[in-house]
Amino acid sequence: MAILTRLEAFLQRLFEAPAGRLGARLQPVTLAKRIERAMDTNKLFRDDGVVVPNHYDLHLNPADYGRFASYRGSLEDDLAHDVLARARRERYSLVARPRVRIGSDQSVPRGDVRVAANVVDEQGEQIREDRPMPAGSDTMVFARPEPGPSPDSATRAYLLVRTDTAQPVQFDLGGPLISIGRASDNDVIVDDPLVSRHHCQLKLQHGAYSFADLGSRNGSYVNGQPVSEIALGPGDVIQIGDTRIEFQVRD
Repeated sequence: MAILTRLEAFLQRLFEAPAGRLGARLQPVTLAKRIERAMDTNKLFRDDGVVVPNHYDLHLNPADYGRFASYRGSLEDDLAHDVLARARRERYSLVARPRVRIGSDQSVPRGDVRVAANVVDEQGEQIREDRPMPAGSDTMVFARPEPGPSPDSATRAYLLVRTDTAQPVQFDLGGPLISIGRASDNDVIVDDPLVSRHHCQLKLQHGAYSFADLGSRNGSYVNGQPVSEIALGPGDVIQIGDTRIEFQVRD
C-alpha cells in the first residue's frame, strides 16, 4: 500500500509540475484547470448549499503573461464564463458575478500559475456571511450598484426570463441600462448557445424602457417581429435564441 501511495504522489507531482519545467508552454486550458482546483479547495459548506469563490487572481511569470497580453481581456472573460458554467453544472452558489484577473508576478516560476481565490461582492469587498445567489438556473441575475433613484415607473418594471423548459427567473428593473447575454459581465446572464455574448440591452429614457439589439449573431424579436430597437410596453415578449423574456410593470 505504501508503494502505491508513493507512486500516486509521484504521478501527481509529475502531471501538476509547472509547464516550463517540462519544456511546454503555458496554455489557457491550464489556467482553467488551476481555477477549478482553487474553486474546489476553497468551497464553503453551508446549510443552504456550497458557496465557491467568485473572484480569481492569476499570477504568472512575466514571460508567460506576455504571451497572453494581446488577448488578456477576452481570456479573462472566457475564464469567468467557465466559472459560471461550472457553478451551474455542480449546483454551487456564487455571491456575485465571477471575475478573473491575470497579472504579472516576477516571483512566480516560468510555466507555473498561482491562484488567489476569494468570495467578494460587486464592489470587490471580501465577504463571508452574506446570503449567496443560487447557481442552479440557466439564467443568473446579479445586482449592480444603482447610480441614484429611478422613476417609480422604472422600479415597478421587471423581466421574466425563461430558457427552454427551465423555470422563469424574475429580474427587477430600475437601473438606467440593463445588459443581457452569455458573457459574465452582463446584468442578466443567459446560458443559451444561440444568444450572443453581449446580445441586447434595455435602456431607461424619460421613465420608460426601450430595447436594443447589439448586433447579435441571431437577432432579436419582440412579439414575433424582428427588431433592432423598439420601445417596450407591459406584456411585450422578447425572444433571443431559445430564451423568452417577458417585460411587465406592476400595478
